[in-house]
Amino acid sequence: MKITWIGKYINIGKRGKDEEFAFRIDADLDKEMCFSGTVWEEEFYENSKLFLSVEGFINEDRISFVKTYPCLFEIDENLNTVIDKNEKGHDVVYDGYWNEKDEKWEGTWEIEGAEISKGTDYYVHEAFIGSFEMKLVEV
Repeated sequence: MKITWIGKYINIGKRGKDEEFAFRIDADLDKEMCFSGTVWEEEFYENSKLFLSVEGFINEDRISFVKTYPCLFEIDENLNTVIDKNEKGHDVVYDGYWNEKDEKWEGTWEIEGAEISKGTDYYVHEAFIGSFEMKLVEV
């Protein structure tokens, strides 16, 4: 079955304030409640004209999915958007729950950061987190 969700994710922005970005998931949902498809994501598409891939599942009132960027997408230390179509993209893990009152999925997303060498053997593992919400739409 074809499904479409529209939503937004909230990210701590380039200047330290929360920023909201729209996304749309178009996916095929199977009988086991697993889905896969594509994602239009406002910030990424504006800069690359590319879509992301998505795979996930629904288990009763919980949803979990992974969005995968097709190439490198990041903000550098000068707050500039960097896209390199020759470099591998990263995954964003989403986990949420059904909000019956508002009829939408709500939850958090996380990007696992890179390990950074500090001296000879000290590593800092950065992670980025934020929130999301999305609703099923009739197509």
